[in-house]
Parts: sequence; C-alpha cells; structure tokens
Amino acid sequence: MPDTTWRLPPDLEAAIAEFYVASEPSPAFAARLEQELRQRQTDMLQYKTQPVIRFAWSKRSKIMQSVRTRPVLALIVVLIALLLLTGAAYAIGRLKGYIPGFGFTTDIQSVFLLSEPVEVAGEGITLRVDQAVSDESMFWVSLTVTGLPDEHDSSRAFVFLPNGEKIPFQMSSGVAGDSEDIHWAYVFPPLPAVVTDLVLYIENLDGQNFSAPIHLRPAKPGDILPSEPQQPGQWRSVTQDGVTLVLDQVAPSSDKTVFQVSVHFDKLGMSLNSDWNVLLTDQKGAVYPAIDITPESIDGNAKIFQTLPFIGNEQLTVSLNVFPNAQQLPISVDFSLDDANGFRFDPGPDPAVGQTWALDKVIQISGFTLRVLSARLESPGELLFEFEPTGKITGVMLYTPDPSLRGATGGVPQVNGNILAGMTFENIPAHPFEVRVTRVYYTAHGSWEIQWQPPSAPHGTTVPPAVTFVPTQPPYATPTLASSDPIVLEVQQLAQQFDAPFQEGPAWIHVVSEGTMNPRAGQTFPPPYIISEQWIETDANGYVIRSVWLDKDADGNTIQLSATVEDYSVNFTTGDAGFNRGQPYHFSADMLSHDLAQAKQNGNLVTRDETTCAGGQPCIAVTSMESFPEPILIAGETQAFIGAGNTVWINLATGQQIQFQSFWRLEDGTNRVESTERNLILEKVSSPPQEILDILAKVIVP
Repeated sequence: MPDTTWRLPPDLEAAIAEFYVASEPSPAFAARLEQELRQRQTDMLQYKTQPVIRFAWSKRSKIMQSVRTRPVLALIVVLIALLLLTGAAYAIGRLKGYIPGFGFTTDIQSVFLLSEPVEVAGEGITLRVDQAVSDESMFWVSLTVTGLPDEHDSSRAFVFLPNGEKIPFQMSSGVAGDSEDIHWAYVFPPLPAVVTDLVLYIENLDGQNFSAPIHLRPAKPGDILPSEPQQPGQWRSVTQDGVTLVLDQVAPSSDKTVFQVSVHFDKLGMSLNSDWNVLLTDQKGAVYPAIDITPESIDGNAKIFQTLPFIGNEQLTVSLNVFPNAQQLPISVDFSLDDANGFRFDPGPDPAVGQTWALDKVIQISGFTLRVLSARLESPGELLFEFEPTGKITGVMLYTPDPSLRGATGGVPQVNGNILAGMTFENIPAHPFEVRVTRVYYTAHGSWEIQWQPPSAPHGTTVPPAVTFVPTQPPYATPTLASSDPIVLEVQQLAQQFDAPFQEGPAWIHVVSEGTMNPRAGQTFPPPYIISEQWIETDANGYVIRSVWLDKDADGNTIQLSATVEDYSVNFTTGDAGFNRGQPYHFSADMLSHDLAQAKQNGNLVTRDETTCAGGQPCIAVTSMESFPEPILIAGETQAFIGAGNTVWINLATGQQIQFQSFWRLEDGTNRVESTERNLILEKVSSPPQEILDILAKVIVP
C-alpha cells in the first residue's frame, strides 16, 4: 500500500481501536462514528481523483492533526467506509428511541434539543421554555407560564428563523399545574436542518407579547431512551374488519419500559371514532400498568404507555380496548368527492316543513350497500334522510355541491331501527340536486391482541416488588364550602353523622346501588338499568387502601370492572390506568354536601321538603335547580328545557342519603326524570368474597 497522508483526528483513531477491542460498541461511540464516517464517505467520493486523499473534518470535530497512519489502520478505515456504502454499517450509528415529553424519534442524527431553559418575564407573568425538540417531523416546544389569569384564550405562537421568516404554530395544548402554573406545548412544522438559533414569539398573552431566544444543540445518545430493534411486522395483531393493532416501538430502561402502540387501517380515510386504550396482561390474567403518557402532538391513532421494567421472560398480551365493548369498534370511512356515490333528489318547486318524500334508492360505495328510504323537511333549512341499516353500517354523512349547503350531520342515532343523516341549507333548493355519501359509519367486530415477550431491563434489572402504601401526604379532606344556609348545614351534619362509623377501621365496606336511566337513541352506556357494587378496604386509621368497583346489567353480566390498590387504579374494561390524587382519604357516602353549597353560592334554587321514605322512615327531599337564561330545545324533543336539577332523599334518623335523582325542567313546569340511583346495601364486613381478592391480586402496582 502506498504511503499516504491522512488527515485524521486522534480521538477517531482511539474510537476505532475501542470498537475492535470492545465486544459490543457503545451507543455513544456508534452515533459518533457514523456521523464522522458519513462525512468521510462524502469527502472520499469528492476527492477520489486526487493523488492524495484527505479527510476534511466536520466543523464539530476537535483540533485536527496530520498523522502518518499505519497501513493496517488505513485499511480498517477504508473497510468501514465500504461497509457504510453498502449499508452494512448503517446500524452502528443510527439510534432511535424515546425522548421524554416528546415521543419516539426515528434517528438521533436528525434531532436537536434545547441547550438550556430560557425564562422571560413580563408584567406579572413569567414564561419559561423547559424543553424543545426538533426532528424531521416537527418542532415541538414545552413551556411553563406562571401568573396567567384564567381568561387567556387569544394568544398565538410563532417562531422567527434567523432569516426573518415567521412560522405560525400548527397545534397547542395546555394543562393546569398543581399551583398557578400552566404547562403548554406547541407544535410547529419541521425546521430547516441548518437552524439551531431561533426566537419563540408568544403574541397577546393576557395582552402582552413575549420573545424567548432558543438555542438548539445536537442530541446525544444520553438524551434518548434507545428502542429495541425489531423486524417489520414483528408485533402485530390479526387484521379484522380492516383494523390492525401494532406495537411500534419499545424502549426499556432500568426503572421502566416505554412502548408505543398504534391502530392501523386497510383503507385511506378510515378512523376509529372512540377513545381507546390497551390492556397489558400476562398468561395468568394479571394486569400490568399501562399508564398513558402520550404527548398531545401525537396523532390520535397512536399512543405511548409506560409500564414496569421486565426480566425478559414474561409472556404478555397487548389488547386493544374500547369502551363499552372491546370487540365492537366504531369506525368511519371518509370518501373523496371524486369517489363519493349518491343520488339525485328533487324537493319540488315549493317544499313545505313537515313534507316527506318516499325514496327507494340503493347506493353502492367502497363495498358498502346503502338504501335510502325517505326524506323529510324538518325546518325551512333542514332535510333529514332516512336510511335502512345494512350489514354493520351505523350511520352516514351526506354532501351536495349545491352552493346553498351550510352543513351536514352524520352518524345520527338510529330512530325506529333506521339511520338518519341531515343536511342544512341557507334555503332548500327548488330544483333537483345531487346528494353524495361522503362518510360511512360502521362497527368492526373482532379481537385485536398482540402476543409479546418484552425486552429485559438493561444491566440485569429485575422487577421491583410491590411496595406497601404508606401515607406521606396530609390526608385528603373533601372540600366543604363555607355556608350559613340552614339547609346546607343540616345536610352536612346528617352526612357526617352517617359516615362516622364507616370511617373507623380496619374494615371492609360493601356498597350496592341500582340505577335507572332514560337513555337517548343510540346510547350504549349506561344501560337503562345498572347495578353497581363496591368493595372498599380501610386500614386501622380508616383510610381507604384497596377497592373494587363492578357495574352489572339487568341480567347480571359485568359491563365494567375497575380496581384500586394503594394510589394506583386500573380499569379492566377500558384499559385506563394511572395514579389518583396521591392523598389518603376516608370513605364517604355523601353525594350532596359540596355540590349543594356550590349551588347556593351560584344562586341556584334550593328547597327542602319533609316526606316519608320506604318503611315509613321520616325523610327530607332536598332539591337544587338551575334555571337557564333561555329555553333549550334539543333535536327530537317536543318541549324545550328551561332548567336542570337534582333531588336527594335523606333519612333523618340515620343521616343516609338513600336516593339521588336528576331531572330536566320542561317549559310546562313539569320535571322529566333522567336518572335515579338508589342505595340498596351499605355495610361493614370482616372480609370480601374470594372473587374480590382474586381481582385485586391481578393488579400489578408500578
């Protein structure tokens, strides 16, 4: 080999030596090496016709030195460069994973982070930029605002680039903190790759403008929780009715495992029309934590969860959960105007309100068959079309290119077993016009599960044992608004009288109640009749430490099940999981005191009537009602509502609130009851059934 002069920094030579000595390259070395070799590859191709090959080091490198490279080292560098050209060495430097607060990113080399927090102050308001991430998909900023009044809703955010370009935000989210702080996040379009200095500009924040200079630095391996490599399609459920559940990314660490799950669809325009979660269980039915930590910037078809670190030999199942039935997903499919099929409708020259047109038209669209039965003019500007449900279809959305169209409603609850779809116009056209179906709602049936063996926590970390719940914060006390109203004071005194024996522990408290509802058309939950059962364990000080809640229908089928252990709760039905308020609390059967005091403070009408309850016991009925400024007429109702309220019946001898009823006040002065809840059993027992203990045993606490 000829004696060639190489311009190579000493730290790269040491790094290459480290690579061949180490059994496995470190992530930091891999990321740095790929970046450097990428530049070397470009320079080699650029200068390949020159007799002397030199590496023009990138601006981020340290001081360069000219060294006489040994032939063996030169050969190693050339071999690595050749591997890079073929893609074989690409995995060395490509690092993807999870950035807290931001989500998963695909390649750390395209990621830039906030170099340090920035704080700017105005008149009574302080704005602090806590975090910023720039990658190929977006520029995301997280900040904390202190001292902002409640009436803020007109601010806007921009970023100014060094060339003066002003870029508006695409979306934002805000969450109130534990104190007066408000945490905001803004999403902007991707920044140009060369931009590392810019200005975040918040306009009209309580009448003030704020400019925060931001400096970004390249992300380092320590900034990211690396995700596990996987083969394409490795973690997927069976596709059913066009829907697939996919486990996209998994990032293990010594104290947690972060994973991203997404819902995929077979067709463009498909959407899941419901909130969803996942349930993470093992082969014995134990439920692992799946705490939702999804940033607001992530599309609704994907979610990020945090769970425990794993040993690596667990056999888990990730299940898609949608309430109230995980095997029936509400789906919609949107069609472009070019693909939308429909029919022509002729309202005639002088349509009248209440007029009905008999129709019998069949529409074929993307595998769906729709039959239009009739149309009705509900008001001078509203047409309702009635469809016969076929197959799994539950609703449709309509459109017309006629310029008088002002809006449309789709997925309207079924009436008499049929489906309604509405269109509103400035004026109903007095000529035939085209009606197109632009959306179809249907129910996907199936079970979407992924069998998963999670990666082990790094450095041999084992799953920590469950800890014993020890109150570390002041006990939680149900807030009671100060009131001198005699009705409020009487209700509070009766509630305290009844609760006192149940706040002495240790004990198990058993509560059973029944509820009747007046469901709307198409309502799936709650059902017309429901039985709710609670089993609550308290410690020696009377604080609640564990509980189980079951909802059952009229046939005794469990339709919702949740459990709480320590301060952690999991809903077995929906998949929701997370921590609660973090403060110990006593059991209370009081459903009224706080709301009643609030009602009086808001000026609502509160009345007290003496009555007799079941068994001849003396009772009082306390009613609170809010009157509306204007009557409210809801579609499908014959009368407008002029108010809403509730009535609670209280046993004067025991203080127990035995029945709770909510109602609408109609224009004719009568009340229409919407729901009624009755307490059937409220008792202290020594222990619960084994079934309840088995449920609690399935909850794995973080």
